[in-house]
Amino acid sequence: MDKQKVKEYLRVDFDEDDGIIEQMMLAAENYIISAVGEYDSSNEKANMLFMAIVQDLYDNRTLMVTEQQKKRMSYTFASIILQLQLECQEVAEGELIREG
Repeated sequence: MDKQKVKEYLRVDFDEDDGIIEQMMLAAENYIISAVGEYDSSNEKANMLFMAIVQDLYDNRTLMVTEQQKKRMSYTFASIILQLQLECQEVAEGELIREG
């Protein structure tokens, strides 16, 4: 994912946070890979999850996050991760059928 697109999504128009945004982008990609098995940047759902994770990390850099915020993001992440896992499973099963 392009850092400039992420900054536009976050509505950040300054460069002072570039380092932390890049770290958050790396963390988001690793989060998706750990949860799903891969990060397919051509998949719009994967990209939306990527952006949502980065935004959550960026917006909640404080120690004070409400329970409602935690629950909302947890549900969103879990839902998209499940969808991506099912898509990966379908692709893997399709490849096995073609090979078999």
